Amino acid sequence: MIRTIARYGVRHIPGSTWTALKALARGDGVRGPAIREFENRFAGYHGVHQAVSASYGRMAFYYILRALEIPRGSEIIFPALTFWVVPEMARILGFRPIFVDIDPLTFNLDPAKFERAITPTTRAVVPTHLYGQPCDMDPIMSIAAAHRLVVIEDCAHALGATYKGRKVGTFGEAAFFSFQMLKPLNSYGGGMAITNKPELAGRIRLQAEAEPWPSAKDIWRKVLLGNLQRKLIGPYGFTFSMFLAFYIASLFGDYDLSRYLWEKIRPLDPLPESYRKRYTNAQALLGLAMLEEIDRLNAVNRKHAEKLTAGLNGIDAIRTPPAYPETSPVCYQYGIRASDPAALKHYAIRRGIDVEIMHVDICNKLDLFGPGQTPCSVAEATEHTVQLPVYTGLKDRDLDRIVRVIRQAVHPPVPLSPATERRAQEEPPGQSAPTRPGHQMPRATRAPATG
Repeated sequence: MIRTIARYGVRHIPGSTWTALKALARGDGVRGPAIREFENRFAGYHGVHQAVSASYGRMAFYYILRALEIPRGSEIIFPALTFWVVPEMARILGFRPIFVDIDPLTFNLDPAKFERAITPTTRAVVPTHLYGQPCDMDPIMSIAAAHRLVVIEDCAHALGATYKGRKVGTFGEAAFFSFQMLKPLNSYGGGMAITNKPELAGRIRLQAEAEPWPSAKDIWRKVLLGNLQRKLIGPYGFTFSMFLAFYIASLFGDYDLSRYLWEKIRPLDPLPESYRKRYTNAQALLGLAMLEEIDRLNAVNRKHAEKLTAGLNGIDAIRTPPAYPETSPVCYQYGIRASDPAALKHYAIRRGIDVEIMHVDICNKLDLFGPGQTPCSVAEATEHTVQLPVYTGLKDRDLDRIVRVIRQAVHPPVPLSPATERRAQEEPPGQSAPTRPGHQMPRATRAPATG
């Protein structure tokens, strides 16, 4: 039987689900001591004063923004390539999201573009450590300090990543993390805010702990459904579920039916009721088990990324991600640039490997944030990028097969276009590359709900 390979994998610690379910059966799956223990251990892992749990990573950001007491109407700078819900949280609180272009190599906030976007009403910047690759924090922090801006790090993809030996999330005034099913730490939902400022932590906690508790029934459903979904995107579950649908759809054009699973882009005012909940004891038990293993799991992802790079280097039709000095990424995703990503994607799915074209929102192009946003040509040209499976659950034979199929998919090679080549290898940070007039990344490539 063919062993298909899904684009995503779910991290799981054996026995942890049973521990969470036993807590629910005892009646302490909602409230319990594991919540504060997890917060304390999470703070200790990062070497910060305090961590505060939340129902979502996006809600942790929401609490941080409110706790900072930034004047309404202020501008907050985000990278153009990020999950739409994060700047939407700023918008519904009365701030104006401003989007700036990304570095063409890292996909992260371009420090030079960030500095040029600052105005007298700018009050904060939210660098996103996209795909687990740390941002270049030294210039970002220097620019922010020179202009007296608050720095809030988006670490949803990057738990455990380091920049110059220091964990991401510890540079700015505060940071937030997501524990959604596909994230580096999976507790089937939830998030965390961290900060070294005791007064700020207190204001964040007051908000988080004012939310209502979810019902035990909701947590039973969350854990059990999460485990079912984990199995459905495993090597055998995927074969008889989404892969079969993707394969059939590929015969008729764009096979990415997962667009129907993504969270709809929409205004979030008022906040959905499901957002206004507290993080639970059962989820904290899952989080504690995974936090113990997070460094080992991240090391496996890095090893997988190194194997893919070694196998795919030297092909004219693709460019693998370079190694970035003085950073240790967690390799949440592995992005290659391809001269014909659509052809590569279709070739791969017909051989049992699910890949996807760059899947984060290009927020400066979204109607949600209104007209007048500055064009961000590097972010807008990310349709050349393809995400390959790199997750912890892959075996060496899976990685060998991915390399073999990708090499076959681009043979004979069609070299990358000169514009893409310049973006990938020649342009220094701070310079934009051209894109096709009026082109926008298809909505089908958007990521699943992550915050």
